[in-house]
Amino acid sequence: MSAETRRRAAENAFQRAREAGHAVEQDERFHAWIEEWIAGDIEMPEVARRYRSLLSERFSVRHVPATTPVVEKIQDASIPEADPPFDLEAEINQLMVEGEEAPKD
Repeated sequence: MSAETRRRAAENAFQRAREAGHAVEQDERFHAWIEEWIAGDIEMPEVARRYRSLLSERFSVRHVPATTPVVEKIQDASIPEADPPFDLEAEINQLMVEGEEAPKD
């Protein structure tokens, strides 16, 4: 797959995320990994692995101290559930599948 096709897929995925009201990751490391994927240096599962590691790192920095009581959140049935979080990897993969199925000029 060409770098041009991958760049288009990434740009379309970011645009769709913005249009859906999702925040797009601003971390420079994430965007560098996307550029590596576009260049063909790494595959999307590696981008996803690195990104999960980044999220885990962020979570560990903001962990809840053990002395803080844990409160169970119960969903009110009268309030609709929020949309699921945006999955960039799934979005890019879907766009690439759609691109492969499109007729070639």
